[in-house]
Amino acid sequence: MAGRISRWKFRAVLAATAAGWLALESARADVENQVHPGFDLIRFRPSSFEPRVTGMDFLSGNRMVISTWRPNEVYILSPTDGPPEKMIARKAASGFKEVMGLCVVHDTVFLADQDKLYALVDKDGDGLPETKQAVADIPFSGSMHEWSFGLVYKGGKFYTAFSVATTGMGTTLVPQKENRRGVLIELAPGKPAEVYASGLRGPDGLGLGVDSEFFATDNQGSWLPASKFMHVQAGHGYGHRTQPEGLFEAGFPTPLAVWLPYGSVTRSPTQPIYMRAGRYAGQYFYGDIASGAVRRVYLEKVAGEYQGCVMRFSGGFEAAVHRMVASPDGSIYLGELGNGDIQDWGWQGKRFGLQRLKPNGNPAFEIDSVRIRKSGFELFFSEPIEESGIRPGGFSARQWWYEPTAAYGGPEKNNSNVPIRAVRAAPNRIFVKLDGMRPQQVLHMHLDGIKSKSGRALWTPDFWYTMNAFSDQEFRP
Repeated sequence: MAGRISRWKFRAVLAATAAGWLALESARADVENQVHPGFDLIRFRPSSFEPRVTGMDFLSGNRMVISTWRPNEVYILSPTDGPPEKMIARKAASGFKEVMGLCVVHDTVFLADQDKLYALVDKDGDGLPETKQAVADIPFSGSMHEWSFGLVYKGGKFYTAFSVATTGMGTTLVPQKENRRGVLIELAPGKPAEVYASGLRGPDGLGLGVDSEFFATDNQGSWLPASKFMHVQAGHGYGHRTQPEGLFEAGFPTPLAVWLPYGSVTRSPTQPIYMRAGRYAGQYFYGDIASGAVRRVYLEKVAGEYQGCVMRFSGGFEAAVHRMVASPDGSIYLGELGNGDIQDWGWQGKRFGLQRLKPNGNPAFEIDSVRIRKSGFELFFSEPIEESGIRPGGFSARQWWYEPTAAYGGPEKNNSNVPIRAVRAAPNRIFVKLDGMRPQQVLHMHLDGIKSKSGRALWTPDFWYTMNAFSDQEFRP
């Protein structure tokens, strides 16, 4: 996870080297504390129930199951289709180490603890699964920072993402006491754990995306100069190094899909979710346990691999967003968690929360998608744009690259301006021609002065695109 407060301040200073950073941060602060205009933010718990959520999913019969942190317990909430004050939270199980992954399969609750995969069984038939049964062993040495983040069921097997053991200062422990750490692990009942992919550090959450492929975030630290959003594939390594060396770590690491720059857009990313319905169908969201926000990720395939951009999305939550579940109506259910301070898992001293972002039908003028072209970017918008006010001087772009090292985090290397050569507008899209884009870079673009035909300003005017490869397509009016 994110380092201690001294590191946060240090990384914030590094991020401030980009020109105009202070002005942009001032504008950003207003958005960070506001709920996205297209959603209503609704409390999804009785006021007396104050959970610090580590896992969540839905059961049949208008019920939700959540796991909590310190105390490490499991609760069933019902009914979920009425007012919050009529919801009842019943404790189902306790006595875990620290559950950080939960999923429901055929109405059975499964939990990824630090050392075991459990199923919860309703032995007395009262509708409350109260008995935990060990399904599989999880490799665990008892060292600091060893969690099983997220839990996904796919093809008859379970998958969870292991963080590495760390020192008290957040750096990777050398050597690891258990060499199957920093991996995506495959678990089958009654069988030994199998390493599916490696090279992870602190992947706080795991999700299934398009075509039921694995996606995960990873947290800045040793060998991670910034956080990551990754398409995790079988037999691949993703760059974080351990001693002894883990499987799939030899050779060049698999490129990530999106870099998540520290400070400017994220601090400690959590579970990604894929939207299958609603306004953002086909896109991803993730939470942030250290900045109290939700971010949006747009991906495209270029040269056969996923890459794309991250954008700010919404703030205004009860606590930092740790776990999410998407529903068929386009709602996002948010499980929140805080440590009560600003070290590691903490945001503004807030400790608990369970909320719902429910679509309200209100329009929001925003960048819908960002697609890389031969010589720039094509931006698509959620509403028709006012073309008369668009000018190249209203756009700015910078690019940089990251160098992974054994040190904790790292600076933006060769952060430099990218000249805007031309801007061409169509009714709902803009092509921005750039001079000097380089591969294997992150490009941050800021848009100023763009409005919709109806007069709305952009909800958030920035995106950060990871340029692993360039498209062979050019803009066509």
